[in-house]
Amino acid sequence: MIDELPSPARAIARLIPDADRESVIGDLLEDAGDRRLRGARLLWWLARECAAIALGLSAHHARNWFVLPPMRELVAGLLVDSRVALRGPAGGRILGALLFCGSVATLALGVEILVRSLLVASGF
Repeated sequence: MIDELPSPARAIARLIPDADRESVIGDLLEDAGDRRLRGARLLWWLARECAAIALGLSAHHARNWFVLPPMRELVAGLLVDSRVALRGPAGGRILGALLFCGSVATLALGVEILVRSLLVASGF
């Protein structure tokens, strides 16, 4: 199906993940046929649509790599079945754990500074 695309659109279509590429290209070619696009308009439309889809899917995959499950789900999963916490890519879990620890440490530091400044202001 990808061989039916003009060469610039074919190069951009390679940015779409393999699992989705054939169905996306098929839908785009069908839509282009319904719109009666030909020549340069077809080339530009296909290139633009493939680029938009590839960018959207890449952003979606990148966002899913960084997203952690809610803490309530993670704790419940650890209590019920410890395997739930270990699903997903390892890099995302490590980065998420570092982000969580960093945010807890920053929160503790903020509380420490606030309490210290209140105690100093009150004369203790």
